[in-house]
Amino acid sequence: MAGVFQNMTVSGFQKESDDEKEGKNMLSVYNAQTGTRGHVTYRRKVHRLLKDLGLDPETVLVIQGEQLLTQDETLSPDIEVEIRPVISGGSS
Repeated sequence: MAGVFQNMTVSGFQKESDDEKEGKNMLSVYNAQTGTRGHVTYRRKVHRLLKDLGLDPETVLVIQGEQLLTQDETLSPDIEVEIRPVISGGSS
């Protein structure tokens, strides 16, 4: 998941237009694995956000507020999104 913002600029996030600099159409995203935080262009659906970030939806959890979101759910532009890696283990 080191590439959560792999499609973004060197700073980790897209360059912002004038509207985006004012906070319009931006979504705050936190990558729990790398500890990076930034803003990306707002996408209404979880699956679209993950696609734009180049993430496989089967490898991450998307959390907004206290809600775990599925791929087809709508994001709120006013609440930060946290992306966490899915970690699983087997029994020995």
